[in-house]
Amino acid sequence: MAPAQDVRRRDGDRPFVSDPELNFWSQRPRAFLEAWRTRIPPGLTIPPREAFAPEALVGFLPYMLIIDMDATRQRYRNRLVGTEVVAHAGRDTTGKWFQDIYSEATQYGHHHAHQWVLQHRRPLRVHGTMAYVDRGYLAVESVVTPVSVSRPDEIEQFLICVAYGELQKHES
Repeated sequence: MAPAQDVRRRDGDRPFVSDPELNFWSQRPRAFLEAWRTRIPPGLTIPPREAFAPEALVGFLPYMLIIDMDATRQRYRNRLVGTEVVAHAGRDTTGKWFQDIYSEATQYGHHHAHQWVLQHRRPLRVHGTMAYVDRGYLAVESVVTPVSVSRPDEIEQFLICVAYGELQKHES
């Protein structure tokens, strides 16, 4: 028997797949994860965002997002969207709340990933397609990493590094 259709989905939405084992197919998110790990201060589990100076991340910045969350940790906003992310999505969503830009299914997928990172206090690999912006032919893989801002070792934002690729014929 096939699984029930998620009623939050709209035509063209495909759910993202979470991979806590971090089995990357792309070098960029893997390299960003290593950079994230090297910035964790001794005795802590979450690096501060201030450890990610723009000049140290030049190769990653076009493929990055910085995600804020509200006080309830249930709503998310794109604080920063890199230029390559904008180019691949065909729109700039910097400063926008997820409920204003994504379908319920896409919001659910992002929410699930962010809540997993909040609960487990470690990075998560997420992959799927860009069907949510009518680009289902384009595969996307990212790493969602937590960072603190003003409270040491408290998750206050997410840094996400994205890679894009084409789907294999058998995956379409």
